[in-house]
Amino acid sequence: MFPFDAATLNRLMEDAGLDLLLASTRHNVRYLTGGYYYHFHANATRMGRTQYLPFVGVPRGRVENAFYVCRAEERGEVEAVVPWISNRVDAMRGTLPAAESAITAIRKLGLAERTIGVELPFLPADAFLALQRGLPKARLLDATPVLDELRAVKTPAEVAHLRTVYDRVAEAIQAAFAAGKPGITTAEIARCVEREIVRRDMAFLYALVCAGPGTLRAPSSAPWERGRILHIDAGGEVGDYLADICRMGCLGEPSNLAVDLHSACIEVQGRVRQKVRPSVPCRELLMEGERAVREHRFAPYGKFVAHGIGMVSHEQPHISAANARPLEAGMVLSIETDFIHPEVGHLKIEDAVAVTENGCDGLGDLGRDWHIVPV
Repeated sequence: MFPFDAATLNRLMEDAGLDLLLASTRHNVRYLTGGYYYHFHANATRMGRTQYLPFVGVPRGRVENAFYVCRAEERGEVEAVVPWISNRVDAMRGTLPAAESAITAIRKLGLAERTIGVELPFLPADAFLALQRGLPKARLLDATPVLDELRAVKTPAEVAHLRTVYDRVAEAIQAAFAAGKPGITTAEIARCVEREIVRRDMAFLYALVCAGPGTLRAPSSAPWERGRILHIDAGGEVGDYLADICRMGCLGEPSNLAVDLHSACIEVQGRVRQKVRPSVPCRELLMEGERAVREHRFAPYGKFVAHGIGMVSHEQPHISAANARPLEAGMVLSIETDFIHPEVGHLKIEDAVAVTENGCDGLGDLGRDWHIVPV
């Protein structure tokens, strides 16, 4: 009946001491509703002196009593797309009217004096203060960790969707490399990446483009020249599920040193990918990547990073030296290896893998080898 694991959400809320979850970010609204977000504000929430602010309220142990605070003009869209939430609360435009409507719904549920989880890092300050004033006996806590954990393990449908997003971003990067020519600037390449991502029915997020031997990754007037490497680290999203990939190219044949540095990236990535499987502690994955860099002859120039990815970059599982949490099938990881050499520039490979029952499966693996542009 619900587009998320209701039992898991109830358990997480109980562990956190929450009686009500009040989500307001675009990605978590989409997650809890099963994909819905008001299309008019999907790309920009600002309007006048305020902004669009929806709320999805889910009471612990009573998921069927969830409510949705929305603009009156989107009611028809909500009814068509989110049939499982029958309690729809209209609000006037702006953060304060949305907060007032949420307060009304919370009172009707008898939760005005209970513990309510809100998304503190994302909730507008005026809405937070309005909730405090309107619910003076309630305790407002940060629910971000609860929602982060709820999204930690992806369903097969989510992994399949992420695969299509990663495949399209990988294709867009290869198309941008192919458009390269001597003297093209990194700003022009970044704009090409954006066009290619949009052409593949995705929302463009960013393009970090670096032409060696320099290390500036912001799009600029820096030219891509013959015999020089270039990396494109780009992101795109569909329905708030995002892909983040970095690939390498060269105008003409790369130098022997560049080839060796790229091979080092692939070697480190491969060692870590072989390590990924259920039950492996997150910190062991980080240790393996750091060890692979440290043991390489290019160690002084290298670094390794890994993080969870899905609707948020750097979401669960958090890959850190302090995190002993074991990986689970359905988690998705972004794995990145950099070697920054003064003579060559910034070489980087960033992949994504989905944890499977027996290991891992790459997402968007197109273009992990060099993309050599003939000159």
